[in-house]
Amino acid sequence: MLEGAVLARCPSCRNTFSTDRPGRQDCPICAKPLIVPEPAAAVPAHDAAAGAEEPAGTPWERRGELGFWTGWLQTLQQALLEPGKLFASARRDRGASQLGFAVLTTSAFWAIGQIFERLLLGGQREQMRRLVESMSRNRDLGPVLRRMIDVQTQASSPGWVVALVVLTPLFSLVFLYLNAAVTHGVAALLGQARRGFPATFAACAYACAPLALLAVPACGSIVGVLWLIVLTAIGMKITHRISAGGAAASVLAPYLVLCCVLFVAFGAMALALRGALGQP
Repeated sequence: MLEGAVLARCPSCRNTFSTDRPGRQDCPICAKPLIVPEPAAAVPAHDAAAGAEEPAGTPWERRGELGFWTGWLQTLQQALLEPGKLFASARRDRGASQLGFAVLTTSAFWAIGQIFERLLLGGQREQMRRLVESMSRNRDLGPVLRRMIDVQTQASSPGWVVALVVLTPLFSLVFLYLNAAVTHGVAALLGQARRGFPATFAACAYACAPLALLAVPACGSIVGVLWLIVLTAIGMKITHRISAGGAAASVLAPYLVLCCVLFVAFGAMALALRGALGQP
């Protein structure tokens, strides 16, 4: 029984009539038999809202059904080639999974990059090491500059490299949370943090995908960082559902402040080096 009268059309005479029951019946106009279908079940409003609110999840978030490496590779490909699709499918309740993707991608490719760099640039590194060691023995250098050269020499030693590889996951974790916190704070000040910190965290985590370029010696790290900034802005726009301008301002403002701080720091360092070398 229908909850109220509905309109039905007779396939024989093409006339429309009102009926209050579904199923087989006769047309009241031409008396030909016809079937009135059952009405489609209405989807509750709260269920429809929940379905629209929560996406299916990225391939990495569905790695349980896709497989670990398939989920990771598909997520990496989408981040680099189809970022809009990736960020639109990211869930806000999968923070731990998103953290794992960022830490795994950053740590693994940084370690691979260190190995490649030592294999390909080993001769140049050795020449630079000898030059730095000869400079550190120069008595005409000030103590501050000599100390800086000694620290640089120690940092390029195999022991330090191994230690950095081991600690890279921790550094990646700290960097991700710091980047997400600063980005979210700026977005909140600008009134752009509309969907909470989990949305910002998802954007920052999947934006780490270009850090796979850390495996490329020389320019890979520079390109990877610039790509990360662009992807973070795209992610903020989609996950928070804000304008492109608001997303760009939220992401670029911290880097603008960082550039100013580095400019002042390098200026102070240059003055200190001039003083250490005895130059006016």
